[in-house]
Amino acid sequence: MLVDVHCHLDSQEFEVDRDLVIKECEIVIVNAGVDPRSNLRTLELARTHRNVVPALGFHPEFIAREEELSIALSQIRDHPGPVSEVGLDFYWVKEAEFRRKQMYFLEEVMHVAEEKGNPVILHVRGGMEELIRVIPSYSVRFAVHAFEGSPKTAERIVELGGYLSFPPVVVRDQGRRRIMREVPLDRILTETDSPYLGPGKGVRNRPCNVRLVLKTLAEEKGINEHEAEEAVFSNFKRLMNWK
Repeated sequence: MLVDVHCHLDSQEFEVDRDLVIKECEIVIVNAGVDPRSNLRTLELARTHRNVVPALGFHPEFIAREEELSIALSQIRDHPGPVSEVGLDFYWVKEAEFRRKQMYFLEEVMHVAEEKGNPVILHVRGGMEELIRVIPSYSVRFAVHAFEGSPKTAERIVELGGYLSFPPVVVRDQGRRRIMREVPLDRILTETDSPYLGPGKGVRNRPCNVRLVLKTLAEEKGINEHEAEEAVFSNFKRLMNWK
């Protein structure tokens, strides 16, 4: 079974052919909400498509939207499934006040996830050191989506029990390929971040492109694509605590 552990099929880029994209291949899709409205659209997608797993969150880039943040936290508290998209974004958010708010919100979310036993799929861009300081305080199953850190950071995330997720951009990103090669197979996940991070610039990404990630994974690990697919699905089930 193919796995896309992080995408955004509720976005406008899929208005024309969303249903066709979701049914294009045999795949489990985790759709990540980014704000209260996106969370509601994500829940609706899961109600109408059996292969969509809803993940609710609030993108750290939107941290200044105080009222929406509060609503999203309530949605996350009420949701029995995975949390995403949440995390730290110091690339776009430069103000110290809002970075502190990101940290506060992330810790609130981690506390909720720990209490409920829900996995967290994290966005981290420019705040990796801070994330690594936060993680050990919580007993939470977690993955870092679209990992773009250093080999040393990847090793630390694995030591903390986390998973690293790779999008199709890995086919043209030698840095990510090196990380994929060095990280243990039982800590790797596939995603697309659709409609973003596709195999080619300016091309709309879609969930079934995880096949390209699996092909790259097989090449880097010296295994066949079927073995890569089985390993990733097994990792996904552990993350989700699926029996």
